[in-house]
Amino acid sequence: MKLDVTIIFPCLNEENTIEKCIKNVKKVMDKTKYKYEILISDNGSTDNSLEIEKKNKVNICTETKKGYGNALINGIKNAKGKYIVMLDCDCSYNADDIPRFIKELENGNDLVMGNRFNKNTKKGANPFIHKIGAKILTKVANVLFHTKLKDYHCGLRSFKKESIDKLDLKCEGMEFASEIVIKAKLNKYKIKEIDTTYFKDEREGKSKLKPLRDGFRHLKLINKLKFQNSNLFRYVTTFSITLLILISCLFSVALIPQKSIYKNTVNSFKYYYKNDKIGYLNNSNLMRDYYRIDYKADMKSLSIAYLISEKTPVKSSIKMNYHFDVEHGMRDFSELIRNNTGRILSYGRYWHGQTIFIRSLLVFFNIRTIYFIGIGIFFILFLILLIKLFKKDKLLGISFLIGSIVINFFIIPYCFEYIFAFIIAYIATLLVLKMLKKESKNFDILFLILGIVTNFFDFLTCETVTICLPLLVYLYLKSKKEKITYKEIIKYCILWFIGYSIMFLLKWLIGYLVLGKEFIDDMIYHAKLRIYDNNNTANNYFLLSGVNFVKIIKCLFPFNKIKYAITIVSAIQLVLLYYFIFYEKEKSKIFKMMIVMLIPIARYLVLPSHAFVHYYFVYRALLPVIMFEIVYSV
Repeated sequence: MKLDVTIIFPCLNEENTIEKCIKNVKKVMDKTKYKYEILISDNGSTDNSLEIEKKNKVNICTETKKGYGNALINGIKNAKGKYIVMLDCDCSYNADDIPRFIKELENGNDLVMGNRFNKNTKKGANPFIHKIGAKILTKVANVLFHTKLKDYHCGLRSFKKESIDKLDLKCEGMEFASEIVIKAKLNKYKIKEIDTTYFKDEREGKSKLKPLRDGFRHLKLINKLKFQNSNLFRYVTTFSITLLILISCLFSVALIPQKSIYKNTVNSFKYYYKNDKIGYLNNSNLMRDYYRIDYKADMKSLSIAYLISEKTPVKSSIKMNYHFDVEHGMRDFSELIRNNTGRILSYGRYWHGQTIFIRSLLVFFNIRTIYFIGIGIFFILFLILLIKLFKKDKLLGISFLIGSIVINFFIIPYCFEYIFAFIIAYIATLLVLKMLKKESKNFDILFLILGIVTNFFDFLTCETVTICLPLLVYLYLKSKKEKITYKEIIKYCILWFIGYSIMFLLKWLIGYLVLGKEFIDDMIYHAKLRIYDNNNTANNYFLLSGVNFVKIIKCLFPFNKIKYAITIVSAIQLVLLYYFIFYEKEKSKIFKMMIVMLIPIARYLVLPSHAFVHYYFVYRALLPVIMFEIVYSV
């Protein structure tokens, strides 16, 4: 028999009130025209609730999985009425209000909400902490979802069964109340709110509502649903949280007293002075440009890490002061630390995230040991990624191994200036493999975070590897199962660039607010130098770009055994071009992947002066390009 209305009561040990609730509803509904049922969704009661329900001849469904939401989802599933009314079985709601809720559904509304915050609410019915929490959560939800409700959490509400079945409700606990409203709004349902009478709950013992726990679960759900349904909210929230974490870490290590790192800093400068290179780097055959370890850059990083003052942690972290003398030759700079002498300059145009790593470890180790720690982390991540790529696709694993050898990857962990871009790229690629396995839909968030983190930790070394390597792996593996689109590729590239650029702009803005116009003038001056420097050997912009490619390609291949790298690279390009024109059938797929491969090339063109001066490490950003060519040629 078809029914007009189902009245659902979620029940868990309600022997003191359930019978009164049932009788109150019957008394009201028996006077109406509606064919109805009372459905008790029992959530594993261990008292006499079930016996009382059976005695009162109501329909019963049981839900063994605990939770307010679980009980109601089960009740909705078993409801036979066209319209459903749900209310708590603690006698806190007035059964006389039920016909009004049904009437509003008949008037065309999909969801009818009760509002407890009105003059009909009885004294003591709504404890202060419950009231404040509900109002705050309602306000948050109203702002995020553009609703105008007064009470998101009233336990008395009605809805059309046909409409509610389409919402795919999943919340197990009290946050189920928010889920119904938010998903109804997202599905453009008509929502009506009416005032209802609210009484003090007649149950004995403590309320089943846990204000802090349930409030947090409501807030978490509200943000989760907004995160899933608004790209602007997703990206702003992601950027804000990522930035907060990074800056908190930077400012936290700034609180480490200088005296705690004094001894290891002095010993570290002595290490540089003695030029006591670790491991195989004592081998004179490796002292070539493409194996160059930029100890000057690392000494600058060491100086920055030391000069941050715990007395002014925020300002000194932004200024990033360093000893000017470390840029001009190798000598014993420990005297600068002992005597606090020498010229001090600011490097505030970058916030060196590596300071978090260096300053915290200087408490326990000198720079030599810190290098070993970095080397260990680098090679462990490299091996894990290599193994996982081989397991996923042997050709991809081979291309990663060969590409790494060609860019002389074994030098990377011996310099802090190079290492962080690759550590970030390796971790990101491992995350891509995991997310592909789980069929995640959050790749946009991953690439946005990558842009932010790259800018924070890497200062113009091989930054494009953090977008190109994980994106290449993503596109290659995904294209084997489904078609990839230009829109998808461009979206991820833009998100990375947005994260990277906004992080830069934010650094400059804060630097200006803290340090004034002088900071901006310094930043603009150095930015121009990286684009075009009149003092460079090649004084023409286009000639400079051409010279860069020659210098960069000559750095490829290990041990300088291949004397004519440019010839070999050119020959490979011609072979690939011939194959592409005459034999390749999936040209569209190749074109899409080539977009990613052009990123490091574009970077060399945009910052030609920087690439000209620092060719000896920026060439390593070609790793994904080499991988692509190997995969494509095979």
